Amino acid sequence: MRLVRTLLRLPTILALAVVPWLLLSAARDASAQELLDQIAGLGQANAEGYALPLSEGLVRALAGGYVDRSRPLEGLRFDLGIRFLGIRPGDERRSFTAAVPDTVGFSGQIFQQPYGSADGSLETPTIAGSGEGLILIPQGEFRSALAGSGLDPDDFRLVFPSGLDLPLAPNLAVQLTVGIGFGTEVAMRFLPAVEVLPEVGQLRSHGFSVHHHLSRWIPLPGLDLTGVAGFQEATAGEDIDVRAVHWGLIGGTRIGPVDLFGSAQLRSGSARIEYQVENPRGMPLLPPDGAAVSFRTSVSTEPTYLVGARLQLLVMNLAGHYSFGEQDGFSIKLGMGLP
Repeated sequence: MRLVRTLLRLPTILALAVVPWLLLSAARDASAQELLDQIAGLGQANAEGYALPLSEGLVRALAGGYVDRSRPLEGLRFDLGIRFLGIRPGDERRSFTAAVPDTVGFSGQIFQQPYGSADGSLETPTIAGSGEGLILIPQGEFRSALAGSGLDPDDFRLVFPSGLDLPLAPNLAVQLTVGIGFGTEVAMRFLPAVEVLPEVGQLRSHGFSVHHHLSRWIPLPGLDLTGVAGFQEATAGEDIDVRAVHWGLIGGTRIGPVDLFGSAQLRSGSARIEYQVENPRGMPLLPPDGAAVSFRTSVSTEPTYLVGARLQLLVMNLAGHYSFGEQDGFSIKLGMGLP
């Protein structure tokens, strides 16, 4: 929740396109509502830039982790477990270049290059970065005009949220997989309101995935090949909605109680964020106070690859995998059932 409040405390952030995702820039214990509060004082473009590592990561986290073996369950077999997935932001997502308007209107005049930083840089941390946020101050003729109107130019500073050093975009889910015969199983996910990371707030999700044993039709000695396809939707807080789909192949073999597997999949999805602008002082570079703003971050269809293993001990099992793609990630699952 601190995230959202932090964004709301950005009273002087331009309508720089930073609104919604800046919600996330409060402190390490901030939640989704706090995240929204933080970006409420920013323009949309900057809000998107600040929140991009989380929005992209949540899409990729939702699209992964449905499989932990290469051969589907037989009919009347089931597996019930809890799974945690994490997608790590890349170094290139630790900061972004702030969007600053070339002009601003004040007292009937248009001023060029109204804002600048102390060192001339426009780089500022994202939610995954660390350090203090960028501070833009009125400069040149715009600063003089503010002072000439009896206003303190420093009251019109644009303060961006600090980085939260977000380690990963998370997904936590209870998963029930049931064999329905004919070499096919269905995996269903559900998560009630649970706070996985304080920066993200309460996460709710549901989804499903279907896995069919292709080796029934294409025999490959010593190797099981399965086709997978699925969908998941999740909400973080009240104003963040994420959807993702995946499809691909998984192949592997079993050695005693251990399943070894690898997978090549395609995934895509989108994250939508909504928030209300807080601009009670009528800052000239921000949308009006109370204005509703929303933006969507899309992850186009992209490949991802993973390798993993599963250990079965009687009715208990432990599985995990590591994934490679635009953002690397991992998954850990503890389950029980009739294999």
